[in-house]
Amino acid sequence: MQYKKLKGVILKKQNFREADQIITVWTSEVGKIRILARGLRLPKSKLVYNLSELSLVEFEITGRKNFPTVISAQTAQSFNHLRHDLLKIANAIYASELVMKMTADEHPNQVVYQLLVDFLHQLNQAYGLNHYQLLDRFALKLAQALGFGQPKQINSHSDVRNFIEELIERQIKSEPFLAQI
Repeated sequence: MQYKKLKGVILKKQNFREADQIITVWTSEVGKIRILARGLRLPKSKLVYNLSELSLVEFEITGRKNFPTVISAQTAQSFNHLRHDLLKIANAIYASELVMKMTADEHPNQVVYQLLVDFLHQLNQAYGLNHYQLLDRFALKLAQALGFGQPKQINSHSDVRNFIEELIERQIKSEPFLAQI
């Protein structure tokens, strides 16, 4: 058995079997990983509050390399202001989707980790924000950090979106939701 202590941002949670969840996390140490949280959907689960989406979490895992299991977790930063503003949460979901779709599993990138954490801090503290400007800046920095370069001309959010969708060769699912807000 392999034991690791990691710190990362929870990007996504999906139900697995009767009471478990698979959690996708971006960590500074190993990049994007998927981990199993056993019994997380049970009412008596002690980990449920420490494994919230879009939170910075310190956690310990053990088990097989391809599907480790969480054995403990502690919230390092919860970004509470995101949870009370629909526009902020939509932006955070959009950013997490970009990180999930633009990166490969288990390829650490400290710059991407820091970009994501900084973006969530800025979004958490922003009031009266120009959300497209903040989100576009994040998307372009992410593309550059991953070695994709920059588009030749940017005039609007749709230019950035089109550039990113060309890179990932699919549509960004959270875009229609963000546009409705």
